[in-house]
Amino acid sequence: MASSSTLREDYEDSISQQLSEYELLKSMYSNPGEIILTEKNAINEMNSYLNNKTECIPNHLDFKLNLLIEEPKLKLEVFVNLPSLYPKKEPDLYVRCNNMNRKNESKLNSELVKYIKENSFGEVCLYTAISWLQENVHKYKTIKENTNSSTTNEANKTEDEFARFWIYSHHIYNKRKRDDIVKKAKELKLTGFSMPGKPGIICVEGFLSDCNEWWKDIKGMSWKKIMIRKSEIFDYTQKNTYKKFTSFEELIFTNCLLNKSSPMSELSKLLNERGLGPIFNELFGLCNDD
Repeated sequence: MASSSTLREDYEDSISQQLSEYELLKSMYSNPGEIILTEKNAINEMNSYLNNKTECIPNHLDFKLNLLIEEPKLKLEVFVNLPSLYPKKEPDLYVRCNNMNRKNESKLNSELVKYIKENSFGEVCLYTAISWLQENVHKYKTIKENTNSSTTNEANKTEDEFARFWIYSHHIYNKRKRDDIVKKAKELKLTGFSMPGKPGIICVEGFLSDCNEWWKDIKGMSWKKIMIRKSEIFDYTQKNTYKKFTSFEELIFTNCLLNKSSPMSELSKLLNERGLGPIFNELFGLCNDD
């Protein structure tokens, strides 16, 4: 087991490399709005740690890079989340494009994750990953798909079933992913919650077809590990009996993101209050499904 001094040295080395790489990117993309920090004090916190002004490990460095591609004409939003021990651990990058349908956007993100896994080798890799994007994004360019079939879809849902999906993720930190989880659920009128941290837990309930559409989009993002741990299907006429939530929201318990861990006692309490207590053990593999 590594000593506390050795562990701090590992953090200091990683954070120092992160700051250097971030400053390099800032010098390359120096126009206002090109790089946006999620937490404005993030850099100060990292410097305070390196200068021994605090013992608290800084939050993950999380920022967005707005990238313009001249040929073809594209606008990319690159969301970056760096684990505390990056570059020893892989970075979390997620790309949104203004001119790409969901299928191709998902494929682009999958290929980006693959590229990082094959080329990081414990070294800083943001610059090379961004260069790869600039060189390869044209392969995935498409016209956004038309989504004017909502009336037909609503008509088909009258025969749909009511569903509840329980999602387990290795972690949920990336701000864009967190926003997309909530935004997509609200667009589809799903209810439930998303709890960021490590692990990350999501519950969505609503029309089965809507739950499936939400899951298809969310699963298509780049994840270290994400899965449906349990799915529950009910006759839609029993919706009022089995529906446990009235809206969809992100749950932030005390110190959840600061400590990079999920407060399991609070989650257990919430589930018990909703009459969902037995689900807790199933989420974390503490018992098997019947």
